[in-house]
Amino acid sequence: MRLSRAHFAPSGPEKRLASPHFSVSIRDTSGPGGCAVVVSKKVARFAVSRHLLKRRVLVVVRPWCKRSVALVVYARPGAPTLPFGVLQEELSSLLARALG
Repeated sequence: MRLSRAHFAPSGPEKRLASPHFSVSIRDTSGPGGCAVVVSKKVARFAVSRHLLKRRVLVVVRPWCKRSVALVVYARPGAPTLPFGVLQEELSSLLARALG
């Protein structure tokens, strides 16, 4: 359930929520939805740490992915240093607030 680049373009209403280490963008879609994680070089300098963080976030986000929603998680500075338990708690509470 990966998102295409078209889901990143601003179109239609969007719900955004943020926590200290993550920002979430949620948009209803008429077509296929899915999940995506964005980790910039400002957040994690090396590709190894960017990919590791992406994989960890996708594991937490996967149960929240729905076919009718485009869910994009943006990592913020400090996210790569979080232990997995803390990362999971922060993202789960953020997604619970966002998706209800």
